[in-house]
This record gives sequence, C-alpha cells and structure tokens, in this order.
Amino acid sequence: MVYEKIPIVDTARRCGLVLDSRTLRRREVEASCPFCGDHGRGKYHLSLNTATDQFRCNLCGAHGNSVTLYAMLNGVSNKQAYQELARGTNVYPLPKQPTPQNTEAERQPVSLEERHAAYSTLLSHLTLLDKHRENLLERGLSEDRIQRNEYRSMPETEQGRRLLASLLRSCGFDLLGVPGFRTYYGDWTLSGPNGFLIPVRDKNGLIQGLKIRLDDTDDPGRKYRWLSSRDMTNGTRSYSWVHITGDTASKRAYLTEGPLKGDVASFLAHDALFVCIGGVNALNGLTDTLRSLNVTEVVEAMDMDQNTKPEVRKAIQAMRREVQAVKRWKYTKYTWDPAYKGVDDYLLSRVAAM
Repeated sequence: MVYEKIPIVDTARRCGLVLDSRTLRRREVEASCPFCGDHGRGKYHLSLNTATDQFRCNLCGAHGNSVTLYAMLNGVSNKQAYQELARGTNVYPLPKQPTPQNTEAERQPVSLEERHAAYSTLLSHLTLLDKHRENLLERGLSEDRIQRNEYRSMPETEQGRRLLASLLRSCGFDLLGVPGFRTYYGDWTLSGPNGFLIPVRDKNGLIQGLKIRLDDTDDPGRKYRWLSSRDMTNGTRSYSWVHITGDTASKRAYLTEGPLKGDVASFLAHDALFVCIGGVNALNGLTDTLRSLNVTEVVEAMDMDQNTKPEVRKAIQAMRREVQAVKRWKYTKYTWDPAYKGVDDYLLSRVAAM
C-alpha cells in the first residue's frame, strides 16, 4: 500500500507539540520532546526532518515518522493514526509543554575514577568519521595529536548506541551514574546529538566528562553540548567541568573557554598550559583547579567577542575578579587582532603565515 505524504510539522502541531519558531524555515524544525519530559526555555531537542517526515529526540532517542508520532501520543494503532491524519484538519490544539517524567531526586555522577574508566572504554569502541577528522585538521591539529586526544564520533544510529551500552555492560560497567547513559524501554543506550566527542580532562589526564561538537550547527550559540542524560529514565546530569591541557608543570596558565579551543591553542603554542572553562558563566571549580596546578601567572585568553557583546564582557569581568582575588597569581591579559575571534584562530593564522 502506498501512503500519501504526511508532513511531520503538521502532525506535530496536531499533537500539540511546542515548536521553536526560529527553526520553522529550516530543514530540521525543533520541538519540545513529549517522550522524555524535555521542557523549559530553549529546550527543543525533538528534531523534525521536513524532507523525510521523520522525528528524533537528540536526548532520549525516541524516533519514528509522522504516523508513529501521532499513534504514540494518541494511544492508537498506526493504521488508525494514518486514517485520522489522512483526513486532515487545520484545527490544532493549544501547544502544551511536556511534563517531566523523572520526579526522583537528581542523580549525581559516579566518582571521577569510575567515569574515566567508563568513558575510556567507550572511546576505545568508537572511531572518528572522516568529516570530523577533517574538521579537526582544519583547526590546526596534527593526525598524531587527534589520535592522542582521543576524539571520537558519536554513533549515529539508535542500534549503534544500544550496542555500545551493551558492550560497556559486558565489560563490567554499571552505567547508572555515568552521564550520557540512560534506559529506553528497559534497554541501556547512549543519549545525545550527532557530532564528535571531546574528552574533558583533569590535571592527571583523567576524563571528567565528554563534550559534543554538534554536526547540526544552524544555531551558532549551540555548537557544543555536554554528554548528559539529565531528566531521563536512569539518567545522570553532567557538570561543567574545567578542562586542563598542555604542560601541567608550567608556572603560567592561559585561561580560555571551551575544551576544544584549549586543545588546539595548546598544540599550536607548543603545549602551553591551558585551563578551559565550559562557558563564560561556568566558573565553578576554576580557582580550585588553578590552585591545584601551582601556577604563579594566569593569562586571560578569552574570545574577542567580549568587545562587541556586553553580556560576554560582563561575564568575563566577573571571572577576572574571581581569579584576581587570589593574590598569589600574577594576572595578565593576552590580546590579539580582533579579526580572529578566539586564541586558537589567532595562533593558527600565525602558523599559516610562517
């Protein structure tokens, strides 16, 4: 039997889903997910593909097409769902934010040593796709450094993600308490959008958490996301851990935002020590991390968009005050041509000019 096209966005509206109006002209329209309780300002993790009329939640992994979406949310068979959709109507219910399903106390991550062991094993079972390798090479990293830093691509299919979770469990890991893992219809799986994984390490090289460089970067403000399974069944939140890269014996630490930026800048600066916060407002643990390194000088190397964005400038000023309050450190600021946003961009331009 040949089915006529059932537009996924129309179906979502008929189901009362909340759509992100900023994405309505895109190929991938974003909506709040009714399956995992994805809700709140900016929480649009359900992706609606208008070309294929498929949906997928980047958090819980729920997926299907227009018919299955309608069937699942209305408690009817696929056949009945198709018949009701095919009849069509332009009268849509008032959109409603989904109710969170996880009402238990928020689960905290397992110990650093347990996370490091689980994530190291996870990365050992993954590869790096060519498109992600090319992205990293274009940033100035070498093949050897890409391999040493253990960047890996997220599995792009639900089957692959469940298989990965099964492999870790067969290796003896209890995934409860490991951010990014959760259960879906009783099976353990890995949750998160497609992209490549960036290990976030402490001064001893232990993996504290993983950050994802997203493949879908239509929104420039959402290029990166922590691997997390917060508010999901048996899921665990992630924290904005501080990343350390480079020569940890150095007395001078460069302070920047983002683990990948720090990795690239450190490599281009001959393994200079970089301390990388998760975001300009993510200051928790920063001064403790600097103290643990026994540095005597902290060099601010934050993005140059602070010159044009008042909110960024305000956040950096707050960070500066917090670090400068510790009198044992000499605090200086590294500046460069504002045509280059980040310190990694600037250092790459210098290498290219040689």
